[in-house]
Amino acid sequence: MIEPTATVSSLSRSDGSARYNCPATGFQILGSVNGPVELPGRRDAQKPEEATVEVLVKPASAQSAVGERYVEGILKTLLGKIILGREKSFARRGVVVTLLMLGSSGDAKVGRGESYLPALPALLHAALLSLLSAAIPLSMTYAATILAVNASNEIIREPSLDDCAQAKSLHVLAFSSKGHLLLNESQGAFDFETWEQVYEHAITSCREAKVASKGGDIAMDGTNTLEAFIRETVEDKLSRDYAWSDSAA
Repeated sequence: MIEPTATVSSLSRSDGSARYNCPATGFQILGSVNGPVELPGRRDAQKPEEATVEVLVKPASAQSAVGERYVEGILKTLLGKIILGREKSFARRGVVVTLLMLGSSGDAKVGRGESYLPALPALLHAALLSLLSAAIPLSMTYAATILAVNASNEIIREPSLDDCAQAKSLHVLAFSSKGHLLLNESQGAFDFETWEQVYEHAITSCREAKVASKGGDIAMDGTNTLEAFIRETVEDKLSRDYAWSDSAA
């Protein structure tokens, strides 16, 4: 796996933030979270017993349009499943997640009318790390990946933007830390057998890395996965934050 890079709490004027870079597609996302906060607008639109989740996706050099509204809906639905919005201080208030698509490596951008699926895993991971940075209570975490199926029905893990553009179908899947399939977004032509193979590759990338043991059996190693990367990123941040207490002891 080509390991991504991430920085947690990179902004000083938000409750939580993160910067996430996906090396395969080249997308770099800066995420910011504020919450719980008072939401502007009509009070009757607020939920009386829980938090309202708002998601904003902003391109680096253009105004938001239909593509951004579409992916905002996907993110809002998924994040609404994991944010514990019924905490005492969250009622009638909001959790606002803002995701800025920065200038990226190569020419990674989503043009008007193009698919947002190649950028979706990076957006999902930036949102999750920002929520963790802001200490927003969550019922679970998740990991997401994209896979491409080419004209020869070969499944490409960690596809580049060129691979995505030439693919017969694209698939983004996200798995919770409890092993549940949280998200399944696909486009293109494919059959159920192909999707089953995509599912196996996706869960391997997100949660389980298959390695061959000496006896020839297949063992499972969860250390080189996207789930492990998210966990280690947060652990590194906590280790740096509490380094002063270790030195004082």
